[in-house]
Amino acid sequence: MKVILILLFLSTSVFAVDFDERYFDRPMREVSVIVTDSGFFPDQIMAFEGEKIKFYVTSTAGKNQCFVLQKHEVFIAAEKGLINEGEVTLENAGKYKFYCPSFKYQGWLTVIEKGKPKEQRKPASVEEKPNYWLPRDYDKGFK
Repeated sequence: MKVILILLFLSTSVFAVDFDERYFDRPMREVSVIVTDSGFFPDQIMAFEGEKIKFYVTSTAGKNQCFVLQKHEVFIAAEKGLINEGEVTLENAGKYKFYCPSFKYQGWLTVIEKGKPKEQRKPASVEEKPNYWLPRDYDKGFK
């Protein structure tokens, strides 16, 4: 049995795939948006401040629609059977609406502020004495 496992391992290692590493000046997030007769899917998107976001937009509706991102000058046509692309760099945190003027549905892109490195939380393994009142029994572990 061990011989079979070793041979199986050696045979699969021959077919190992090597992926190329890619580095970006800014982090890149790719999001697919589908416009249907009942709205945008997804209708809630999250990203971080400073990221570049690339939208891939298509439609399942017979009527051509669009994707407009508020305050970012992004307009992408949503056509059935075609995938259109658009990019934007998110500089400011906030909640931005995406919509189509000829369409009653809308969605939201939430851009979250990045935390500063010096504002990082301490690991849970670092034990600190709490700064609120606790019974005497609890204080025995802290010196």
